[in-house]
Amino acid sequence: MNTTRLIPLLVWLAAAQTFAQEMRTWTSASGATIEAAFVEQQFDLVILQSPGGDKMKIRLNRLSPEDQRYVGGLKSAAPAAGLSGNAAGEAPIPPALEDLLGRRLVNAKGRKVSTAELAGKKIGLYFSASWCPPCRAFTPQLAAAYNQLQADGKPFEVVLVPHDRDEASMRAYMRSHEMPWLAIPFGDKPVEALKKKYAVNGIPKLIIIDDAGKTLSTEARGQVMTQGAAAFDSW
Repeated sequence: MNTTRLIPLLVWLAAAQTFAQEMRTWTSASGATIEAAFVEQQFDLVILQSPGGDKMKIRLNRLSPEDQRYVGGLKSAAPAAGLSGNAAGEAPIPPALEDLLGRRLVNAKGRKVSTAELAGKKIGLYFSASWCPPCRAFTPQLAAAYNQLQADGKPFEVVLVPHDRDEASMRAYMRSHEMPWLAIPFGDKPVEALKKKYAVNGIPKLIIIDDAGKTLSTEARGQVMTQGAAAFDSW
C-alpha cells in the first residue's frame, strides 16, 4: 500500500470525524434553526459551516442566548488547550472595558468568558447580592427584560458586580435566580473600584455604560421596573 497516499487520507478522515462531532443545531433570535459547525468568531461575527461545507456569517447578537453562551464557552476553553491571546482567536477587549472590568468574567456555571464578549454592546452593571431582599425582588424583572432584549437581537449584556460575602453565596445567587448574564469573579479588584467609581452606597443598583466606558444611565433600575425591555431605547 502506498503510505504516502494513506497518511493524507487518515488525516482527512480524522478531521472529518472531528467536524461531524462539532455539528449542532443553531437557533437565531427569530427562532430559525440550522445545522452547522462553529468555525471561528471575528469580532461580533460568528462563522459557521454547513454539513455541505458552505460557510455563513451571523452576528453574535442575532443568535439565541444559549448559542451566544456556547460560543463564549468555546472561546474561554481555548487557552486551556494551550492557546492564548491572538493564537486563541480571541477578539481584542475594548481598553475601557478591560480597565473597568478586567480581562475575564464568569457565568452562572463558573465558566470564564473573555470581556471581549461585551464589545459593541450596552452594558448593565448590576450591583447586587443574595442577602438583599430588594435585589432578590428586582433580579427576576431584570432577567425578564434581559431575555426579551436577547430575543429581539439587541446588543445588551448585564455584568453582575457581586456584593455577596463569599463566592459560594454569589454562585448560589446566580444559579437560584437563573441569571443568564455574566459576573465579575468574586474578589477581583474591579468590584471595589466600580463601587467607588459609581458611588454605590446602596443596592440594587443598575448602571448602563457603553463599551467605551461612557455612562448612559445611572437610574436604570427604575427604568427597567417601569418600562421593562423598552428602557433599552432610552439608553
